Amino acid sequence: MKTQIIQLDKNDDCTSVCDKMSWSQTGRILLVWPHKGHLLDQRLELNLVKRNASRRGAQLALVTNEPNVQLIARQLDIPVFDNLALAQGSSWEEGKKLTTKPHFDQDYPNLEKIRNFTKPAPRRWINRPAIRLVCLGISVSALLMLAIFILPSATIMLARLVATQSTILSLTGDPTVTNINFSTGSLPTYYQEVIVEGHDNLIVTGSVIVPNQVAFGELLLTNISDHPISLPLGTIVSTTGGDPIRFSTLSTDEIWITPGGSAYVNARAIVPGKSGNLPPDTLVAIQGEYRLYLTVTNPNATAGGTDASVPSPTEQDLVRLRERLSEKLEQTALIQLRTRIPSDDMLITPAVRILEILDESSTPAVGEPGRELDLSLRILFQIQVVPGQALRDWVTPILDSNIQIGYSPIDNTLIFTPLAPPTLGEDGNVHVTIRAERKVQTIIDTNQAINLVKGSPIQQAINHLQKALPLAQKAHITLVPKWWPWLPFLPMRIQVIQ
Repeated sequence: MKTQIIQLDKNDDCTSVCDKMSWSQTGRILLVWPHKGHLLDQRLELNLVKRNASRRGAQLALVTNEPNVQLIARQLDIPVFDNLALAQGSSWEEGKKLTTKPHFDQDYPNLEKIRNFTKPAPRRWINRPAIRLVCLGISVSALLMLAIFILPSATIMLARLVATQSTILSLTGDPTVTNINFSTGSLPTYYQEVIVEGHDNLIVTGSVIVPNQVAFGELLLTNISDHPISLPLGTIVSTTGGDPIRFSTLSTDEIWITPGGSAYVNARAIVPGKSGNLPPDTLVAIQGEYRLYLTVTNPNATAGGTDASVPSPTEQDLVRLRERLSEKLEQTALIQLRTRIPSDDMLITPAVRILEILDESSTPAVGEPGRELDLSLRILFQIQVVPGQALRDWVTPILDSNIQIGYSPIDNTLIFTPLAPPTLGEDGNVHVTIRAERKVQTIIDTNQAINLVKGSPIQQAINHLQKALPLAQKAHITLVPKWWPWLPFLPMRIQVIQ
């Protein structure tokens, strides 16, 4: 039978080899491997090549020295030869594995034996229906038991007992110290300043006498010159001395006084009040150039001048209003200071003092008429403050040393209450007695609570918690799913919220 020899190339693959075989018209196809050519060394590839030859009605044989290819060919019942001459000179018997012993670099394992060893045939009793039903029952039971342990979850709400812990202490605020003296209770203080301004008024209690009505009188003027004199309106005459009383003429008509002649003229006091009521012959001086030509006198006493009593602030009114306004401004200063310092710092109110009065104005002045006295003040206040951190650092160790066993403090509940107004010593230190108090709560061990209730019915679990733990009220338990009758057996599935 004619044989087609196909020389393979190193770059050939399964597809290219099948293409080369498609041109064959013979009954035998001999594939020749190149020297050191590693191709078609996979069982699948060589099997596809064999099937392709079978579809064409041709018998397939190989010429190769590759041990791996020889092994696969032996498994696929493909004849394999060491050289081309031997392949052409021999008959290709069906099922012939190798014409010569292959040259293996190493011994390859028997894959069939390994497969049978790793995947032995199942035993006959396994396929029996009764055995299968028993195994199914065991599997379902195991799943149910696993669900009982894993699926349920519980949340336990515990209300701890809350109590108040307090102590009474006496402290000294000393601005000269920088550290707490636990033996004497001396705490450092600092100064805080604020400027406050305001005004106030009150009805005056004093009075003052003020001029009310002016005095009137008649003057006698005599011309001592040698020519006539025309006397103008508003000519001023007065008494003599260091504080003269002045009058002014009132005639609206022009008055001529001949040489050696005299004339009477009406006049009134310039300043109202009783000071204008003068005895006769006291208005004897003329102001201006007319004193050289005229003489004057009041033949009769002047009359009609009066004084009146009107309200006026006194020095006591000013002092009382200043004290009242200062107290109001001090209260305003305390309000502003509380907003400027930390909320837990303590103001030492007796230590507030007026550092400086920056501005003061009052109207009317003392002795001046007026029904109301208005006062405006601008004051710089200074106050001592005890730092809240110093108070906590001083009190907390004392409270911790006296806390009841089984209780722990609740954060941010410590407060201080003065029991009496603080007193300010002569040395400038402040002494005050305070009550320090805080909230404390019972300590509950979460692990203990879980161990008490795991795997128990709800009511039994509540009773165990109520008896064993210090609770303010009955515990509340929520199960998921709600219809589940017991608490989980696994501690990790139980959550405790205090």
